[in-house]
Amino acid sequence: MIDVNAKKKLGPFSLAATLADGGFICLAGNNGSGKSSLMKAVAGFSQLDEGHVRINGIDVTKSSVEARGVVMVTPGSLIPHLSVDAHLIWGSRLKNLKIPDESLSKVKAELGIDFAGRVSELSLGMRERVSLATAFLSSPKVILVDEAFSNLHERREFIASYRKLTREADIDVIFSTQDEADGSLSEHMYGISEGRTQKRF
Repeated sequence: MIDVNAKKKLGPFSLAATLADGGFICLAGNNGSGKSSLMKAVAGFSQLDEGHVRINGIDVTKSSVEARGVVMVTPGSLIPHLSVDAHLIWGSRLKNLKIPDESLSKVKAELGIDFAGRVSELSLGMRERVSLATAFLSSPKVILVDEAFSNLHERREFIASYRKLTREADIDVIFSTQDEADGSLSEHMYGISEGRTQKRF
């Protein structure tokens, strides 16, 4: 469960957004609407002027990025020199988590990761699959997907598989999009415009 009341002044732009839900959440809005600003506040990359961020009932408003149990994935979230398999377990290794080979194989199969080599040699869509799988395998409480579903081949199928995996692992997900039709892929949907959110369902 993610409970956010985020107020932040960013030059001429003001973020005054609320969100309170769990599961697979869609955040839809145009460029400049405040999607990334809200996600950065949840992740801890941006400190609030007022408000709170609570995850599973615990107030993490003042907590460090590392202590929140939140991972944010963007199209640029990758470590180019690593091989695919080394990248997939990178986040879990930082937390001293051992990923059994069968678990790694299952995630790769479900998310369509049937390629190898250096991450730098992959297409943008393949890189995003690897980054999203890496986030999942690090076992966070929340995954924030900031436009990182946008370049995927067979996108709807991938999102359905990702939603299934994260639900089974009890990980909440917020994904941002410019296309309101993506709300059909989620359990809850929020629109955002000029830094203000409105729950749609």
